[in-house]
Amino acid sequence: MLKTLVATLALGCSLFAMHEAELNLNNYDLNLKLDLDMGQFNDAVDPDTVFVGARYLHGSYHHSDELRDKDHDLVDLHFAVGEHLDANRALKLGLGAKLVYTSIEGYDYYAMPLGLFARYTLPLNLAIPFVVGADLYYAPQVLAWQDAKNYLEYDLSLDIRIIERAAVTAGYRKIDTDFDLPGGDFTFNEAWFAGVKFRF
Repeated sequence: MLKTLVATLALGCSLFAMHEAELNLNNYDLNLKLDLDMGQFNDAVDPDTVFVGARYLHGSYHHSDELRDKDHDLVDLHFAVGEHLDANRALKLGLGAKLVYTSIEGYDYYAMPLGLFARYTLPLNLAIPFVVGADLYYAPQVLAWQDAKNYLEYDLSLDIRIIERAAVTAGYRKIDTDFDLPGGDFTFNEAWFAGVKFRF
């Protein structure tokens, strides 16, 4: 299944003017993310401002509250709007929304968290930019369905943009998928990660 996803991602790179593709992992988890820049397809949209995308996360029980030694998958579709707030384009802030799904022990989890993100290019005067990123998404019970109670996700990252179209990344994430069940407070994934990002 993972080979199929990687192949699909590579095919997407060749078929679409994709804004950014990311692959990050650790010893147990695999995360694939794809973001499309709508400004590359629609002249009415400024480039680097409106994005749609998808993510697949294969989360290991090693980094969760799962007591049955089973790995789980999480997928999301997301939409975000961002803008640079200063003349030198060092700081970028944005708002977004996701549609998240996972299934654990036969219970289906749907949520639509709303969130914000920030990207800041450190003023280091180096030939290689260092970019600090932060994301925070939350869905209260009113935005959670089926067996879901609420959703919380946050991550911190550091990107080192080796060249214009490629960067290495490292960071930390935590995802809580709380279920509307007795004892349903559940950390889906909490882990450090490293990976690569590509721009197209």
